[in-house]
Amino acid sequence: MTIHFSFLPDPIRARAIDSRMRQGLADSLNYVSGELGKQVGKSLDGVDELVAATSRGAVYPPSTFGLYYEIVSAVMEDGHQAAETLINELQSERKLDGNELNVTTLGGIESISVQKRYQRLMDTDPNTPFTILSPAGEEADDLVSQFKSGHRRLRETIPVLADEFESLVKEVVLVVGDVESNGYDFAGGSSYMLWGALFINAERHKSDVALIEAIAHESAHSFLFGMTYDEPLVLNADDELLQSPLRDDPRPMDGIYHATFVLARMHWAMSALIDSGKLQGIELDEAKAARERDRISFFDGYGTVSEFAKMSETGHALMEGAYSYMEPFQ
Repeated sequence: MTIHFSFLPDPIRARAIDSRMRQGLADSLNYVSGELGKQVGKSLDGVDELVAATSRGAVYPPSTFGLYYEIVSAVMEDGHQAAETLINELQSERKLDGNELNVTTLGGIESISVQKRYQRLMDTDPNTPFTILSPAGEEADDLVSQFKSGHRRLRETIPVLADEFESLVKEVVLVVGDVESNGYDFAGGSSYMLWGALFINAERHKSDVALIEAIAHESAHSFLFGMTYDEPLVLNADDELLQSPLRDDPRPMDGIYHATFVLARMHWAMSALIDSGKLQGIELDEAKAARERDRISFFDGYGTVSEFAKMSETGHALMEGAYSYMEPFQ
């Protein structure tokens, strides 16, 4: 299908985005492994099998994307020995069984190497440390159960958002933040280098309503990452820092653009949750309060985006859709 720019969640589009990202990974890995194979003097059969399986529709975990980016980085730094070590690890990657969403904690991931890779690739901005840790002991089990409860409520109340979320995200990793190292707390995060993974600070989201808003928030970031396949959302320089609606510190325009679009999606999700008729009392009040916060923050962010953003065609089309949705609530 043609990947359109409509603001509203669309599971069919999400599946097309995911397929495009995975085919792009296969094409890139095919080229990189061919070049590396020439240099090491042997064929990389395991990578060839992974590429072929991906092209046939097999779904590999987010760690596969992370390995690819680390291999490319090693090659660019002329670290062919490091790249060969990573290639060997890549050849051990196994495709996912079925389409069921995997919900785990960072410490629940069996491979220590994958845990560390996730920590590295979620902490790539030297100006903004993003140290993630795993919840421990009984808390870990409780947080997994808590997330699954919120996810069930999402499916019951906003099935179209649940379908889009599950089409884009294959693994939810529950983490806690190292406030001392980060200097701030965080709600969650994702990375284009770990396509299919979503990191959520479960300690920040103690209710089903809060978790549903967090899923809308973080999966909207994943959607935007998937929409940058052909071009970036904004063309502003990374060192051009401006005030963000969600952060106290100045941020690059790409981050402000993301935050602003995401706030519109969060507002939409809270409205859909309220309109589902399945909230009462404290939950209804919580959703209404969250929706109002999202409304105020969106227009704060939109003012900055509309004045300073140098948007690409993709960026302009997506933000136009977000604003068209939000304009009646101004």
